[in-house]
Amino acid sequence: MAVDNRLKLASCEKLQMFLPNGSRAWGKTSVGVKCTAPQAWTIYVQANVEVMAEYLIAAVPLAQGQIISEQDLAKAQGDLARLPPGVFTDAAQAVGRSVYVPLSAGTVLRQEMLRIMPVVQQGQKVVLNSIGKGFMVTAEGTALANATEGQRVRVKVGNGQVVSGLARQGGS
Repeated sequence: MAVDNRLKLASCEKLQMFLPNGSRAWGKTSVGVKCTAPQAWTIYVQANVEVMAEYLIAAVPLAQGQIISEQDLAKAQGDLARLPPGVFTDAAQAVGRSVYVPLSAGTVLRQEMLRIMPVVQQGQKVVLNSIGKGFMVTAEGTALANATEGQRVRVKVGNGQVVSGLARQGGS
């Protein structure tokens, strides 16, 4: 955006640009322009920073509870700064997740629309593995909550004791 030509700014030998506190580095934003020599002055200029990239959309209508596969996805190109936060840009981010609400074809896929599937479910029998230098102990227990890959989950073992560990694919 052009600087108002009615401003009478002194010529500048040392010009610095900066983002004011609270400004975003993309989309509609303000950029500070500061002169430090020979005469100090500061102005703020409106700017629009575009972030052009590919993002994911639904290639077909998606039903609630459906597990996303590569065939369900298509790519679109556009300005990410104009889209809501949480847009998926890589198929690996979305594949294997469950659709939270029904989506029509062409819908921009965002994180709140897809859920990560639990690898351990409450009440499920799980295998506990404790591995150390030169040993491995295995036991069975019952998961006390749902957990996604890498999430901490509490498990009740046969003697009634409750232990916790990281959930892994395949119910361990």
